[in-house]
Amino acid sequence: MNPELPDIGVRVSPVSTVEAAANALRELILDGNLEPGARLREHDFAERMGIARHSFRAATQILIGEGLLKREPHRGVEVPVLSVDDVVDIFKLRAALEIEAVRLVTAAGIVPAAAQRAVTEMSNLSDDAPWRDVVWPDQLFHRAIIEATASPRIQRAYNGLQSEITLTLAQLRPVYDAPAEVAAEHEELLAPIISGDNKLAEKLFRAHLDEAVENLVAVHAAHAEPVPEGA
Repeated sequence: MNPELPDIGVRVSPVSTVEAAANALRELILDGNLEPGARLREHDFAERMGIARHSFRAATQILIGEGLLKREPHRGVEVPVLSVDDVVDIFKLRAALEIEAVRLVTAAGIVPAAAQRAVTEMSNLSDDAPWRDVVWPDQLFHRAIIEATASPRIQRAYNGLQSEITLTLAQLRPVYDAPAEVAAEHEELLAPIISGDNKLAEKLFRAHLDEAVENLVAVHAAHAEPVPEGA
């Protein structure tokens, strides 16, 4: 420490091995490199990541807490698999919460600044940006609408869905050619909120969420198709 500088009583700690490993695993999941059902064998992953097995276990525990991984008896840790019924059910509740939030926010003349920043962030992404860089501002956009309601109960209900929403967003990667497409969709969603057109805002949000369900069901069906022999 430079003796000429006063001690401000604050130290910045480097990211721990466990946190770094959790971040790396989270990126693999959000980028789609660890697909639903993928098993994370402790010995193999710890060796590949160059960390101790106890550090790998601690890292996976962080993601289990976030809902991005789960521990199954006799199978170990794996990425959760959402069935078609799961997806439909998740979006049934998500739509109820978000569309009510849109109605309340638009009627109150509120334009969430965080939602505007999220659209800008998505718009500035390059075509080859990793999918995780799309997932975060996408989530930020929708959460900003929820939080703008100032309703603790709506926010609490939405929090209960957050991990499953994150998993569904990770699975939408094959649907889009570039982040600009996602940015354009959200810019369109934001426009009627800015103009105060409640009816159009609700219509666009409902269509946006319905289309997401259709895309996720199509992705699920594509993964379920048997691979032809010799392929």
